[in-house]
Amino acid sequence: MAVEVWKANSDVHNKIKELVGQHHPDLALVVDEIVVVFREKAGKSGGKVVLGSSKKVAAIANAIGGTDYKFVLEVASDLWEHELTSKQREALLDHLLTACRCEEDPKSGDIKCSVAKPDIMAFRENIDRYGMWFPKDVDDDDDDEGPSPVEAMFGNGSQ
Repeated sequence: MAVEVWKANSDVHNKIKELVGQHHPDLALVVDEIVVVFREKAGKSGGKVVLGSSKKVAAIANAIGGTDYKFVLEVASDLWEHELTSKQREALLDHLLTACRCEEDPKSGDIKCSVAKPDIMAFRENIDRYGMWFPKDVDDDDDDEGPSPVEAMFGNGSQ
């Protein structure tokens, strides 16, 4: 049985534009090329419910549909309508947008788009026990004051 899918209304797309303006400046040039669709029922992956997903739109899909989308954000309608609060809905859209990345090639001016994996993969029960103990990525340029969460929990090992 095929899963029914439909394009989200203008309120959802306006929220996408608002979130891009607030938190995702790299997506500003392609904000009108991001489409949100709902699927009637949430899927599962690894036995866990999937609230939504971010995907690049394939050139062949744009050719068939006569569109020029860069990204599609797919959201589970059943959970959106019956389980999520308005704040959770906004957080889900922001989560899906956070996966979408665009960079302008300085030489050609072409915009390169990709979908990133989440920074953190974790188990809720582990976070319940230890908090967000994960060290920052070595690539992060943020200069944090004070010890990392791991150092705060276990010490820095130089004692």
